[in-house]
Amino acid sequence: MDLEETSKPLPQPARSAPRRSRTIASAVAVLLAVGTLAGCQPKRRSNPYGVGQFGQPGQQQPGGWGQQPPPQPGGWGQQPPPQPTQQPPVPQPNLGPVANDPINNTDIAFLRQRAGVVLKELVAALPDAKRGKVQGIPLFSDPTVGEVNAFAACDDQGQPLMAVSDALLEVMAHSARFRAYDELFGGGKLDSYTTLVAKNYRPKKPLPRPGPGFVDPAQDADGRKVARQAVLLDAQLAFVLGHELAHHHLDHTGCANGGGSRGVSVGDFGRMVSRAAPFLNQPNEIAADVAGTQNLLSAGKRRTTSQFQEDGALLSLNFFGALDRLTPEAILFGFESTHPHPSIRIPIVQQTAASWRMTGGNVLPFPF
Repeated sequence: MDLEETSKPLPQPARSAPRRSRTIASAVAVLLAVGTLAGCQPKRRSNPYGVGQFGQPGQQQPGGWGQQPPPQPGGWGQQPPPQPTQQPPVPQPNLGPVANDPINNTDIAFLRQRAGVVLKELVAALPDAKRGKVQGIPLFSDPTVGEVNAFAACDDQGQPLMAVSDALLEVMAHSARFRAYDELFGGGKLDSYTTLVAKNYRPKKPLPRPGPGFVDPAQDADGRKVARQAVLLDAQLAFVLGHELAHHHLDHTGCANGGGSRGVSVGDFGRMVSRAAPFLNQPNEIAADVAGTQNLLSAGKRRTTSQFQEDGALLSLNFFGALDRLTPEAILFGFESTHPHPSIRIPIVQQTAASWRMTGGNVLPFPF
């Protein structure tokens, strides 16, 4: 099913997202559970919200930023040792300006296409048994205005699917753009963008966007910066999609049994959306973070350039963590209501990446 055939928005369901309690005690308890719990795989209820299918041929992005860092010590139940702050690699000085870059332009069609490309890479990097479960699962777009979320789900007929909202793609594009800008030119543009969203976001309204003059046009088009933001965008997509894909191959959804979707349609998806409710199963969400991080690093290892790194995961999670501190209590993205708080997820991603490197890229069994 081509994206062009399925990107028509359906009537949007009403939805609510209650705020979770986020105490230090609960965060500590969940982190300790990473090293102690075993053998639990409860089913995860679906929480889908939209329409439009992804999936385009793969291609590599330019840039040589993603070199593998040296292996780091650490094991389950241990905090990784503090790492020295490192500056990003010096970009190639001979990259010229890039006009009309799709990330700079927040081109939703391009962002959907990149999501499809990255998902195919993640599936290809899974072990045979897991890949067999998720091969061919469709990825849909959610065009709902202002809906920032991603999810794995089963449709009315018990067929698996995944979805990511256009608004979340937009957030990732801006985050990659302004992080790359800050790395090269400074100025705190990512922090300014986060503050802009926090102060001006309204439910069911378009996301706030920076106006003219927010960045220097010549610097924004700098080829080094454009190459870097492409790497960061792919890394964010790899984490978000790797997490949702893990819900299927870890059997949290219970409907990914191989053979693809057997024909999930826009109509089926839309009918199922109207009855779905957000649901947070914290152990399953943490297990999906671990498996998704391992998957993105394994997929990155298969690339010859622009390897996926956990920096994309940390970029996204730090953005939502900062947004949470700045946003009024009444405003909450779906991405936050259906996933653990970033303060819980960040050390799990860091620990998983450190352990993955310590073992030379071998996937460690997860104790859930």
